[in-house]
Amino acid sequence: MKAIELTPELPPHEIANLSELAESSGFDTIFTSCHYNNRDPFLTLAQIANSTNSIKIGPGVVNPYTTHPLTLASQMATLWELSNGRAILGIGAGDRSMLSHFGLKHTDTLLHLSKTVEILRSLWAGNQVTYENPGTNLTLHNARLNFTVDHIPIYIGTQGKNILKLSTEIAEGTLFNATNYQDISTAIEYADACLSLTKRPSDEFDFSAHACVSVDSNSSKAKSASRPSVAFIVAGASTELLQSHNIGPSTANSIRSLIHEGNFQQAFQKVTDDMLNIFSISGPPEVVSTRLAEIYDRTGSIVIGYPLGPDPATAISTIGSFLD
Repeated sequence: MKAIELTPELPPHEIANLSELAESSGFDTIFTSCHYNNRDPFLTLAQIANSTNSIKIGPGVVNPYTTHPLTLASQMATLWELSNGRAILGIGAGDRSMLSHFGLKHTDTLLHLSKTVEILRSLWAGNQVTYENPGTNLTLHNARLNFTVDHIPIYIGTQGKNILKLSTEIAEGTLFNATNYQDISTAIEYADACLSLTKRPSDEFDFSAHACVSVDSNSSKAKSASRPSVAFIVAGASTELLQSHNIGPSTANSIRSLIHEGNFQQAFQKVTDDMLNIFSISGPPEVVSTRLAEIYDRTGSIVIGYPLGPDPATAISTIGSFLD
């Protein structure tokens, strides 16, 4: 997979224009990020569907806390119809800090993800579904869609081992949020070990590195554009991952608290250059191309993630040429 993430911080028609450019630049998949403070991802995907011809499209990533699985089943099935079968689903556990804005708790993540995937596939197949778990929002009574769809690939987004293991068991692939080569290599080795336990061939599972990328001839501008993404990555990272990169818990907790409080700009300002180097690929074309080539050679599958660069259109064309 050679995918790109388009974030609906711009109006849908502008994202649709960027999607045309992404398709012509050689990308084969578009994911739209899903955050309540941006435009609606599915309305944006509808415009993308009408503006593109062959590229796969889908949310990346949506979570089962803010979007009920029954709603998600219908949204994805409708996208499958609109795009003539090009729909792909990126789903994850959600960001703890952002979920707090909904008054939701980030609990039972493995249960939420595994049951949601099961429910989605059953509904898409035309089955009637009943499931009840009082401790979660996963409650359905005699639910059924009025139409069926063919296969929709499911990729599970994660930064950690537990959800990565789950993805090897139930999904077509993972969107592994990392840009550090060693982090990615370690995760691939772990995924391969999990696949061997399930006796599932590794070529049936797509390990895709979801990398935060920002390219611009002005290195300072490129790095500045990456600060928001890196702040959210640090806020959601495990203690184990942070410690492996010598990032103290107090620093991460400070960024996490600021995001929780809605003080985004202050959170972004706490992102250090070391964090940018660890959790993003940001800089001039020659630097970005070298690091992307290293990762793409290791994985054979990549998602070029937000922000792309200060000028998204230029960045899309530039990065597309790197991955030819």
